[in-house]
Amino acid sequence: MLSSPVWRGSPAVAFRVGLLLGGAITAMVLVLFGSLVRAPLPWWARWALVGAVLVLVALKEFGVVAMRFPENRRLVPEGVFRLGRHLGPLQFGIEMGTGARTYLPSGLPYIAATAVLLTASLPQALLVGAGFGLGRALMTTANLNHPDDWHLAWTRHAALLTPLLAGAFLVSLLGAVHAT
Repeated sequence: MLSSPVWRGSPAVAFRVGLLLGGAITAMVLVLFGSLVRAPLPWWARWALVGAVLVLVALKEFGVVAMRFPENRRLVPEGVFRLGRHLGPLQFGIEMGTGARTYLPSGLPYIAATAVLLTASLPQALLVGAGFGLGRALMTTANLNHPDDWHLAWTRHAALLTPLLAGAFLVSLLGAVHAT
């Protein structure tokens, strides 16, 4: 699917816009639901829950515990092609940007979702949603434009990249805690 002509030019832009919209939709849903969940909890309990999820994800990422987080393990739907050259990629981008379609290669989005659910304001949540959509767009763009097998390159460097990305995420999360 990614090698087809639909992923070049304006359809690729529609897909990336869909990714950003999907991230924003998820952020808004998390903030809305979170406003109900966080109301009875003191600030320290909310951050303790975020920390617990962070520890659980870190243990999974480093292979200490073997578990699977919920994810929708489906590939590109055939219906994407029936919607046309622009609406199909836009729809698929929205679905993928919400995290409701395809695989999640890391548990880090679960930490971000928990933090948004329990602590974020609407503007903060929209920034996180945009970051998720941009991250997915960068992965797709890298996959399309990498001369070698992109997944093989990631696998070769995963031992270095996983701790670096997890550390960068932890630093950003600590910055968010400090800002609140």
